[in-house]
Amino acid sequence: MALQSKHKVDTAFSMSSMTDIIFLLLIFFMLTSTFITPSGLPVNLPSSKSSNIVMQRVSVTITPDKRFYVNDRRVTRDLIEMELAKACRAKRG
Repeated sequence: MALQSKHKVDTAFSMSSMTDIIFLLLIFFMLTSTFITPSGLPVNLPSSKSSNIVMQRVSVTITPDKRFYVNDRRVTRDLIEMELAKACRAKRG
């Protein structure tokens, strides 16, 4: 009595079908990525012009014990606004 089967199972794995699928996916993604256009609002960006920017250097310091200094000169809390205005005017010219 012969119990051997006539069909033998091949244990080798064929990669040809998988490479076909990978190439098809690659072609699909390459084609669809070119069709995607960025959507957004048109924006008018400012142009650069050379201008003279004058930096005003006025420093205000408040110490932990609540003393106020404008340009290293001690002022009272009531007069700080007036001293700031005077320092800004003096720096402006």
